[in-house]
Amino acid sequence: MEITKIELDQKETLDEVFKIYQNSFPANEQQTLETLKIRLKENKEVLFAAKFQNEIVGIGFLFDLIGSDFMLLDYLAVKENHRGKQIGEALFSHLKNYARLQKKHLLMEVDDPEFGDDKPNRFKRLVFYQKNGAFRLKDIKYILPALDGTNPTEQILMLVPENSKSEFSGEEIKDLVKRLYAELYGISGEDTNLAIINTSISEKVMVLPLL
Repeated sequence: MEITKIELDQKETLDEVFKIYQNSFPANEQQTLETLKIRLKENKEVLFAAKFQNEIVGIGFLFDLIGSDFMLLDYLAVKENHRGKQIGEALFSHLKNYARLQKKHLLMEVDDPEFGDDKPNRFKRLVFYQKNGAFRLKDIKYILPALDGTNPTEQILMLVPENSKSEFSGEEIKDLVKRLYAELYGISGEDTNLAIINTSISEKVMVLPLL
């Protein structure tokens, strides 16, 4: 298996990537393909694909919060018939190394298993990230805006620190969330969900194991 960076001019590969993307995430968590293409063109987003025997079997999108110390794992998915083969682990390791080379903390928005349906798979994803080096930003009530205009999603913010950092100031995390909402979801100014998140952020935010 090889993992390579995918460029916009690789049309056939990009088509395969987008099929996996559309089949892997609920509609309320999907950006439009046009939005992803624009981000790739503007170098705000970087895309990696795992290929096995000339087949795209996994994808990973990273969004660079330019000018900050953070990079977001925007999307990570493995083709359904290739799950359970350590492809996700290999991809995530590659993405962690990429973020580390950029001297960035790698951030993840992960569905909270305490809410919504499919709780076993939600919990499984949390365990996957913890096993692969991610920690939880403690006590933050994070809400992902609904990208299709339906229902927002309660999530947990996780992080792979670029160094051994074990805490952040509340102001730094508030600024991070503000940037996420503005740059990824087009939400700035007054917003109910953003206000709920900010209220949950303490003066100091600890980086701790999930379990």
